[in-house]
Amino acid sequence: MTDAVAVVADESRVLAWDGPTRLFKWALVATVAWAWITDEMAWTSWHVWNGYTVLVLVVFRLLWGLFGGSTARFATFLRGPVATIRYGLALLRGREGHFLGHNPLGGWMVVMLIGLAAVMGLSGLFNADWPDRMIIEGPLSAKLGDAAVHLAHRIHSLGFKLLELAVLLHVVAVGFHSLIKKDRLVPAMVTGWKPEGVYTDRAPATPGSLGVALACLVAAVVIVWGGIALAR
Repeated sequence: MTDAVAVVADESRVLAWDGPTRLFKWALVATVAWAWITDEMAWTSWHVWNGYTVLVLVVFRLLWGLFGGSTARFATFLRGPVATIRYGLALLRGREGHFLGHNPLGGWMVVMLIGLAAVMGLSGLFNADWPDRMIIEGPLSAKLGDAAVHLAHRIHSLGFKLLELAVLLHVVAVGFHSLIKKDRLVPAMVTGWKPEGVYTDRAPATPGSLGVALACLVAAVVIVWGGIALAR
């Protein structure tokens, strides 16, 4: 296990996640919830626009994972299978280290959530209600035959079920670490700060540039809308 590093910031707290990273987290929560609501209420236009928003958020997070703050970068929190298994075993024994950013299991959970959101957004572009295509039709579904649209519909439906399970698992994990391990994850997800302490990953976090965040957002919008326009 990595050597622990004592972290002190403002004598009582240390930065864990910067603003753009936290905004992404809560924006994704909102869009996933809104996707479920608009689907249940058959608000077709809202559901389609929500899908565009999900894709923009996913592309933004991929870019931010390369150019963002230290704890937002994939290279910082994604660890190999051996390190991840080692952390899981230490967690079972109650001897795991405390991480300022994502722990090894949490890091892969982030990847899973982003990946499932991407699957939902991409399959939604080609999705249409099967078999009549009357209620909802993705912007690129007209490019496909019935068999391909049916496949996109099945992927979209299955993807959302898997996303629901992943969200539930994430909530349980956050609750476990917050209530049992006394790690103030929820306040940190809101404020960005954790109490001073001993953390196994590099600290304190280096926040990403607001200018870079805006550039990543603009690039995400261009990539998503440009890709859809070219596909059309």
